[in-house]
Amino acid sequence: MSAAPTLGIAGVGLIGASIGLRAAAAGAEVVGWDPDPAHLVVARAHGAIGRDVPDFATLANEVDTLVLAAPLDATLDLLHALGKDPPRASLVLDVASVKATVADAGRGLRAFIATHPIAGSERSGPGAADAMLFVDRVWTYDTAASPDLAARARAFIASMGARPMAIDSHEHDRIVALTSHLPQVVAVALGARLGEHVDEPGVAALCGTGMASMLRLGSSGWHVWRAILAANGRPVAQEVRALANVLFSLAENLDADRVDELGTIFAASADAVARLGANGTRSARVSSDMPVSDER
Repeated sequence: MSAAPTLGIAGVGLIGASIGLRAAAAGAEVVGWDPDPAHLVVARAHGAIGRDVPDFATLANEVDTLVLAAPLDATLDLLHALGKDPPRASLVLDVASVKATVADAGRGLRAFIATHPIAGSERSGPGAADAMLFVDRVWTYDTAASPDLAARARAFIASMGARPMAIDSHEHDRIVALTSHLPQVVAVALGARLGEHVDEPGVAALCGTGMASMLRLGSSGWHVWRAILAANGRPVAQEVRALANVLFSLAENLDADRVDELGTIFAASADAVARLGANGTRSARVSSDMPVSDER
């Protein structure tokens, strides 16, 4: 009787621990490592990992499949370490939200493929892990991978309940600049603007669900987003400028008492929302209970 496949997870936060829960439920042996020992304790207690190891090198040399579930800058460091000491794993993948930088860093590793699950939660850490987190979500993988490696990646993604999507890493980054990174910086900008007035009498009391939903991403951690925005800065800047042009046009029409001109923009927005709902997967549909991004 063959032994169960061994999955190693480097970084047992929300994404890593959710991968672990799904794999463990399917019968895999899941081994974890994390620079934060407290994360390992929680991940074991929740069943996301069966055991842990003391360092990344040990993890990389013990497992059949290795997932790098760390923030972007840490992922790049782990890939650098693997370049010096290649792992035994036949599949190594990451889950970072910027792909071109990661794909370049892992180019020399025969078993590595850059991937990105489009999934997250309003909570963080291994205690928030969910074995169903990836079900029906898009999970991208780099088109530059060899056919054999791409097939292994697709099989792993499907085992998570997700929908594999092949995409060039540079094209991925161009698109997520609009679909993921722009919403983040808009929420932060709105939060900063609100912060200029939030202590004034009546302001907090008059913030309704609209402001709350717009600010859903406003408390995302800078320690994660600094590396993402540094790596994908120019595409994000282009999207910010394009949105600023729309906002400037709105302001100009309002100043000139041309309020009816705004109807065109409202109609275009409603049409886009409708088309997104019609064409998108679960990960793309607009919903009042969509989770806060857990960008890696």
